[in-house]
Amino acid sequence: MAKLIFSARASLDGYVADRRGNFDWAEPDEEVHAFGNELQRPVGTYLYGRRMHEVMVAWEGVEKSSQPVFVQDFAEIWGLAEKNRLLKFPRESGLRHDANRT
Repeated sequence: MAKLIFSARASLDGYVADRRGNFDWAEPDEEVHAFGNELQRPVGTYLYGRRMHEVMVAWEGVEKSSQPVFVQDFAEIWGLAEKNRLLKFPRESGLRHDANRT
């Protein structure tokens, strides 16, 4: 049986994106990126919500040769895994998206 691992980069107050909807505040340095690579190396499938899928799909077109080795490593790890986009959470899950958050 496969394990389900939940992983997310978030601010201390629980936000993933800033007020403008940008995610660039969370760009990892080399050490953090390499650590994340090792955590994600055994991942077989990624499950993404719509917005995170839109962010991560950029990795499909990354020109690897011009990137640092740790970025090339992640691009390869990510490229080998299956990706699934969740269209929305079931109501009974208790999870919600607050579209009015600023």
